[in-house]
Amino acid sequence: SSGINAEYGHYYITNNLSIRNMVQIQPVKKESYFTHVDCMISSPAQDKIIITTNFSKKFLLDVRNGVLSKSSGPTLASGIENQRIYKCAENKGRYALATNTGVSLCRWDDVVNSPGSVEPDTPFYAVDWIGDNVIVGGENGKLFEVDGSTGAKVASFSGHSGSVNVVRTRDQNTFVSAGFDGVCRVWDRRSKDVEQEFRPSNWQQAKRSKLGSHITCLDVWDDWVVCGGGPNLSLWYLKEDTGVALLDMGDSVPSVVRFMQDSIVAAGNSSYLMHWGLSGKLKYKVTSKLESIKDISINSNVREQPVLLAAGTPSEINVFLDLGYLSHTVPFLV
Repeated sequence: SSGINAEYGHYYITNNLSIRNMVQIQPVKKESYFTHVDCMISSPAQDKIIITTNFSKKFLLDVRNGVLSKSSGPTLASGIENQRIYKCAENKGRYALATNTGVSLCRWDDVVNSPGSVEPDTPFYAVDWIGDNVIVGGENGKLFEVDGSTGAKVASFSGHSGSVNVVRTRDQNTFVSAGFDGVCRVWDRRSKDVEQEFRPSNWQQAKRSKLGSHITCLDVWDDWVVCGGGPNLSLWYLKEDTGVALLDMGDSVPSVVRFMQDSIVAAGNSSYLMHWGLSGKLKYKVTSKLESIKDISINSNVREQPVLLAAGTPSEINVFLDLGYLSHTVPFLV
């Protein structure tokens, strides 16, 4: 009989009858095989993009006329070289980064405040701007408002019983948060109170008991919220007491969802990029060359038709023209 043995990162085909038949295969780099994208960070001009990975690596790419290519230009400052960046939010050329060691505030080329100025050594998974300040969420239900210039903590919001996975600003005074406890909460930053809350897993149409109740992604537009995770993706109208449309993703767990133009675009642990109308009707389903999709980014300034970038696993970027036509792919580890 034969098999494959691994030792010190080298792989061998063996024949148990004779060790002389052992043949060494080219070593496989663990990092390359297991790399996936955490998020994408677009430059203010949307002509460059930084890819961040689960190995805390950053890769800079050019985006010109709908074509993605490797770049040798400047990247984010060295102060965040070793940080794992889970989420990023941009406002007027300023960036707020939720990382494994705290919250970092920076511009495209240099860090303007010390990384991790809020709760150092605490992982934060969610971030968004609200006015000139930043809302950040992380482990153990931590949810803060941070001064966007100094990084000082302005306010705390108590309510979540598990990690906060996503925060999205609704307007200048309200935002929505969700996470491991499966509850979506609408907050008023002035009173620090919850205005409204709902649990998507309680809506029978969205409930998926075998996948749990946690929320992995969310987006908000005016009085509309789209969210999913353990529960199937669903659309909620904040003036109603229940979900108004099921955006069925089958058994896929969504990792990213966006309101885009007149559509809702979502993706997760499958190769599909799905587009729904605001009524909840599926418009089309695009197959990517990725096994799973972790983040999507829209570049609307580079050509007449918007360019959508999708990233996840394996370590490459899929480039879609007009949000749905797969133009080309760019591997960034090789």
